Amino acid sequence: MDKVELIGLDADDTLWESEIYFAAVEEKFLDLMGKYSSEDDLERTLSSNEISNLRVFGYGVKSFTLSMIETAHRASNGTITSTDIDKIISWGKELLQHPVTFLDGVEEAVHSLTKDFNVFIITKGDLLHQRNKIEESGLDALVTGFEIFHEKDPNSYRDFLEERNISPENFVMAGNSLRSDIFPVTSIGGKAIHIPHDLTWDYEKIVSDDAPSSGYKILERISDLPQLLRSGSELDS
Repeated sequence: MDKVELIGLDADDTLWESEIYFAAVEEKFLDLMGKYSSEDDLERTLSSNEISNLRVFGYGVKSFTLSMIETAHRASNGTITSTDIDKIISWGKELLQHPVTFLDGVEEAVHSLTKDFNVFIITKGDLLHQRNKIEESGLDALVTGFEIFHEKDPNSYRDFLEERNISPENFVMAGNSLRSDIFPVTSIGGKAIHIPHDLTWDYEKIVSDDAPSSGYKILERISDLPQLLRSGSELDS
């Protein structure tokens, strides 16, 4: 394997829990809106609104909250009460304030990696919220730095590496999302390690027929990452 000069670690659902909190709020939202529409219709409408709103509001809690309000307005034909809107807004605030909960083995893995490698936390989403979570985690004191992308696409990764004079073949990205952490990196010649999470946002899922079967490694847990990178194993299977 080429010499590893920089390691990128995804944040949400790779270092700490995130999707479980969104899923819990969505469940409350579906229950609240059940008097207006079926659960299946509400789920489809909310998902559609989330994806279309990405272009306007970007990623994160604020976009999700606005998508819930839009879905509520449509499902209720404009009759949603101010009390119910207030509930939805309060759930959004709760999402912004939930504590950072590390996934198993994260702290030990990051401590180990930073002994021998330059490590960056690379995430995307709302700038303030992501920065707050990174700082609350305390990992910013260990890693070389962190970067919050507007979108995790090939150009964003390429620009990030060029700014640091790092060739893609000397970069390794680890994360739970094939769409955001794996395929954009392998497409520019970098190495990637997929660490799946039990819950994945629908937008981040890749249809199996579209997913390359090689070019990256799969790990069950982040605690195995330091040993894998130190072993010099090829990351293409």
